Amino acid sequence: MRSILFVAGCAVALTMTACSQEHATEVKEGAQAAASDIKDAAHNIANDPDVKEAGTAIKESTKETAGEVADQAKELGAKASQEAKEAGRDLKKDAKEGAAESKKQLNEATH
Repeated sequence: MRSILFVAGCAVALTMTACSQEHATEVKEGAQAAASDIKDAAHNIANDPDVKEAGTAIKESTKETAGEVADQAKELGAKASQEAKEAGRDLKKDAKEGAAESKKQLNEATH
């Protein structure tokens, strides 16, 4: 009786091992198929003319925006430079007028 139970237990164990191995193989093949599908989809997207056109449009837009920002920075720099020059001229003019007034008051006080 023991030998019959032992043989039956071995048969069950072999059957379960075979099922587990078969299941593992199915899972592995399914994962490989999914990976292949993903790879194909990525390849198709990368070679899609619309996607390439969109990428080119983004690059051009970025270049244009960078150019506009650079132009605006130059304009602001030129404007700041001009305003600094005008402020310098105004300060120089005020200093000359202040010195002339001081000189006038000094002359009036001493004469």
